[in-house]
Amino acid sequence: FCDATGGSLPLLCTMNCTQAVAEAAAAFGAGRSHDELAADAAQIPPGCHGVRFLPYLVGERSPNWPHASGALTGLRPGLLSQPGLVYRAAVEGATYSLLAGVRRMNELGLPPATELSVVGGGSKSAMWRQTIADVFNVTVRRPAETESAALGAALQAAALVTGFPAREYVLAHPPAYAEGAEVPNPAAVTTHAVSYQKFVAEGKALFEKDATF
Repeated sequence: FCDATGGSLPLLCTMNCTQAVAEAAAAFGAGRSHDELAADAAQIPPGCHGVRFLPYLVGERSPNWPHASGALTGLRPGLLSQPGLVYRAAVEGATYSLLAGVRRMNELGLPPATELSVVGGGSKSAMWRQTIADVFNVTVRRPAETESAALGAALQAAALVTGFPAREYVLAHPPAYAEGAEVPNPAAVTTHAVSYQKFVAEGKALFEKDATF
């Protein structure tokens, strides 16, 4: 991912994130808002009673599974009727997908994160931010300025005008963060670590090239 100053950052691109959550809301939300569904989802324990949503509704590029599809696993009697369960499973699945991509980048030399900044529509959800904190086991913050692309462009422009390298300029003029932050819950971190491993194993079993059906 290149910027206007000649610098670059590693980029992870997934094809199924907020779309998977929107699909879950449309199918199981009975017309309720994302805020209402998130409130229900917050009452479901991390790990969703063993239900996992593999969010690959339009295939996936990270990993390279163009023919993958969405899947719900771990269903037991009575679970689908619990308000917010599938919605939370979709949030967790999308977050696990991001974690899988980041871990691959770590294998290629990207240092592990010690804190995450989140932007975009999903970042408005406190439940989703907490899920990210628990899945990645790091503190999660969000910029006070919601138009993050415009903010980044403005910072780059300011760096160019003042003659500073973009990295040095941003470090000297860090953007403000919204009040509060989500910190990992140790019990949830442990639960997600187990659920994530099952998520990865199920995806490989279903969608790797040598998988059998």
